Amino acid sequence: MSRSVGDRSFEVSYRDFVEILDVAIKVSKLGAGRRSTGFRMTFASVLFTKMCVISTSIKKLSSQENIANQEDEHWDYASLFSLTRNLMECFHVLFYLCLENIPEEERVTRKNILNIHDYESRGQLFALMEDCTNKKFEQKESDKCFDYIMSEFNKDSYFQALPDREKKQYISGKKAFLMSREEIEERSGADKKTFRMWYKLLSANTHSYPLGFFHMTFGERGTGVKTVVEEKYSSMALNISEFYLIRGIYGMINDIYPDIKEKLNARERELLQLYAKT
Repeated sequence: MSRSVGDRSFEVSYRDFVEILDVAIKVSKLGAGRRSTGFRMTFASVLFTKMCVISTSIKKLSSQENIANQEDEHWDYASLFSLTRNLMECFHVLFYLCLENIPEEERVTRKNILNIHDYESRGQLFALMEDCTNKKFEQKESDKCFDYIMSEFNKDSYFQALPDREKKQYISGKKAFLMSREEIEERSGADKKTFRMWYKLLSANTHSYPLGFFHMTFGERGTGVKTVVEEKYSSMALNISEFYLIRGIYGMINDIYPDIKEKLNARERELLQLYAKT
């Protein structure tokens, strides 16, 4: 992690996160309205915007500013953990699809595999919706989408070079990525073991596994009121979110919008350098 996780007070963690979020939003706005050079730039813009939106939700949920009195406070570290995991996963897709320095042929394959996974997922969703609503969804457009994706696979040189068993697995739409999230994390330059630890903790709360709610009363957490544990866990969520948001900013200004570097003010550049070194 670029900064200590859990060692800063909640107040400091919140201040640091908001300061980085302001830089991220500025980068996103400076990148808006441009003519896309291809799917890499398009997806990067969309995914980074999504990171900013998730981060703004994290800010709003963790903000205790302008609270009239203690009774109006609301502490919910578990929801912060869920949003933090969402932010983490969004960064993974951003890096995997847009930021990693790989041959363009492989990038196209990654996009095609995501597309067929999306196609199959939507088909499953529509089938369930038809089951519940007795409404038939138009199949003609769906068939066109499938034919288009398969035509892209047919001319995809990187995909065609994969073993037949792997090709069959990817075409089924069951896998969205060529690698695991742990591999994506490692390839992005972070520590795989640290990621595994944080992902386990965040997931336990996202899915309401026992780890997320056992001993809530004795552990002084999960009841919406301010406690030492709530503050500590909320601070952790902000620290981890900050880490992924910074990585997203670096990727956007180094790989997608290099001209934006010159549009950041001295404080913003100093801030990014500070976070990079600590």
